[in-house]
Amino acid sequence: MVPENTARTGVFTALRVRDYRIYWSTGLVSNIGSAMQGVALDWFVFDLTHSGTAVGWAAGLQFAPVLLFGLWGGVLADRYDRRTLLLWAQSLYAVQAVLLTVAVLTGHAPLWSVYLLSFGLGCVFTVENPARLSFVTELVGLSLIPNAAGLNILSLNAARLIGPAIAGVLIGLIGPGGVFAVNAVSFVAVTLGLLTIRPRPAPPPGTFGAGPSRGPGLVSGQGTVKRARWSGAGAEGLRYVAARPELAGVLALFGLVATFAVNFPTTLTLFAGRVFDVGSGGLGFMSTALSVGTVAGTLAATRRAAPRVRTVVVGAVLFGASEAVAALMPSYTTFLILLLPTGFALMTLNTAVSAFVQSEVTDAMRGRVMAVYTVVSMGGAPLGGPAIGWVSQHAGVRWGLASGATVAVLSALAVALLLSRRRGIAAPGPASRAWVAAGPAVASLRARTRTASPPREPAPSLSSAHADPCVPRPPSTGGNPHD
Repeated sequence: MVPENTARTGVFTALRVRDYRIYWSTGLVSNIGSAMQGVALDWFVFDLTHSGTAVGWAAGLQFAPVLLFGLWGGVLADRYDRRTLLLWAQSLYAVQAVLLTVAVLTGHAPLWSVYLLSFGLGCVFTVENPARLSFVTELVGLSLIPNAAGLNILSLNAARLIGPAIAGVLIGLIGPGGVFAVNAVSFVAVTLGLLTIRPRPAPPPGTFGAGPSRGPGLVSGQGTVKRARWSGAGAEGLRYVAARPELAGVLALFGLVATFAVNFPTTLTLFAGRVFDVGSGGLGFMSTALSVGTVAGTLAATRRAAPRVRTVVVGAVLFGASEAVAALMPSYTTFLILLLPTGFALMTLNTAVSAFVQSEVTDAMRGRVMAVYTVVSMGGAPLGGPAIGWVSQHAGVRWGLASGATVAVLSALAVALLLSRRRGIAAPGPASRAWVAAGPAVASLRARTRTASPPREPAPSLSSAHADPCVPRPPSTGGNPHD
């Protein structure tokens, strides 16, 4: 369990590590290109169909493979070299962007082809994301995981701050197809970065190394290693999470929030096109305003060395409340202003969850547990995206945004209540805690008493079953339980 401390570290501490600095900076370039493509794709689908449901499906299909195959992506991350997996993933991302570019620029991009390419993108992401999240530990080590996890999210949100603003301009200048081409080129940067870094020596991914740091049940023999098997390996990640109530509660909460409350590709596109009528440029500014808040929230969150469950719950409540208020804003300007605290609260939640999960998991299970994290955080998009799009289409865009916000708040309160009740059942009462705390002193006193006086023979009619349950008994003393 993550210790409940509030120790803080520098915001950019992990960037002092050379390999992680290269990985982070080149990844930022690629993330900017991906953010540009996301805005351009949403606008292209909306311009093609004028349907909120269609936009929701285009966004949701990118994450459908996560829901279907996400657990096996983690198995790959634990079985094979993670840098090699990442190099293949970047190449396939580039191929997808090139195909999308050619289809749009040549005028042969029917909706079904966009859906198919979106699904293909999700298939690559299913393997790439757990490998990328797990690979960070090979660059910075365990002590810097919380800071590096926050910086990874900072990279994503800095890209969402810069990318949509650039995309809003480029869509008007070179069209969505040109934006897709720029994204294809951006993958060169992260590929070159991966080729130049040298991860620290570590047991091969997918092996169970000996030693206490690997956790119980993960060692096969003395000093031997065992490759993660295919059969049932995906379910191992689920069992690992289920055995840890706080970890399970945090992931369940984040999954509900991510599924129903974080559907900004759908909701912001519909607000720009239907509510405020501000076009692609206005959509870019909306995404930028949200990203300003997320960057600020990430910078604040990266300073916390040990995330807590309470931070996750509070972040979810604040995010839902901010999103609900934003849904009520009557003007474009006030809506932009409310996106700032919404983004801040979202990243307080997101960074806390990511760091908490990374800190809880053992190395041997890291890929599979991060696959579970990927599934719960993104696998619900095929359900949440179309659902919120349908609500927005039939009840109004404001209702679509507000309904997701309501799910976030209620989920946070429910998880907080369940975890607090479980702690109340598991925690001993005040009297028991006092006796437990006094146990070492009582044992020491008994030892001194036995040394000073001859031992007494136990009464033959008494047994240890009659020992006073309130007094802690020293282990293996062999003395009378009533001494």
